[in-house]
Amino acid sequence: MGQKCCTQRKDEVGAGSKDGKAQDMGSRKSVAGGSYDKKRAISIGYHSKGDDSEKFDKAFETNDLKAFVELLASEQAIESFDERMHPWAEDPKTVGALAGTQLAILASAAEQAEGNKQIKHDIRNAGAIPPLVDFLKSEQNDRVQTAVVALSFLTADCKENVVAAFEAGALELMLKLVDSSVAGERAAAATTLRNICVEDDKYRKSFVELGGILALVNQLDTKADPALNHADVQLEAVLNLQDMVETDDGQTIPEYASLAVAGAIPKLQALEKSDDEEVRTSATEVLESLRDFA
Repeated sequence: MGQKCCTQRKDEVGAGSKDGKAQDMGSRKSVAGGSYDKKRAISIGYHSKGDDSEKFDKAFETNDLKAFVELLASEQAIESFDERMHPWAEDPKTVGALAGTQLAILASAAEQAEGNKQIKHDIRNAGAIPPLVDFLKSEQNDRVQTAVVALSFLTADCKENVVAAFEAGALELMLKLVDSSVAGERAAAATTLRNICVEDDKYRKSFVELGGILALVNQLDTKADPALNHADVQLEAVLNLQDMVETDDGQTIPEYASLAVAGAIPKLQALEKSDDEEVRTSATEVLESLRDFA
């Protein structure tokens, strides 16, 4: 049996704006990455027998990031957990996926305090990003979802991690997941893509050439999922699209806006009727940006 500490991440959608646009969008965090429940902040138990679970426990005790990275390849089975770990992601079925989850938890903790942000760099320097990106190719859902959650945290407001994720092939692999049947996975993948694209125009161009604008437009009218706050998911979808069709200073990028217009306008008009004020006002903002290209 192993023990795991968890922390809860709060969503930080930028507040206060010039001309209504949220400020400091580089630091916005995904609402769909999912939090690791605060009530489990002390520990959580898992059941597994074998050398790799012993290695995991030792790595946990010493916070050995390189050991966690080495364990990512482990296929040693986990029999059970004492309680569910994440709102929508599957519980890890192997020690390898558990090691990835531990890295996600550490990265999520970095969003809670400025002093913890170095952990994102430490995780990258330990060599975690390429194998986590490789998880996205797995046929095991728990590995895929572990990677989506981890990379959503690791790429938030961390340019060096974005570069590493892009160079490892995350852009195309993540794009395939925005059509997932799991709402949280779709949304977290979309925001990870946003995190990547806003760091470099060439990343954004690659995303657009792969059909990414349409993928973001399709996020605007997804069905509600009981595991997530639907208004938060809607707001994130609107902001993701806005970040993709506008520059950092709020100027609309014509060639990208024109790709979004046909599908986005009716969906944004529907969101203007939302019960949530932030969803309504954000939808109106993006509509105003797009209408000149209709």
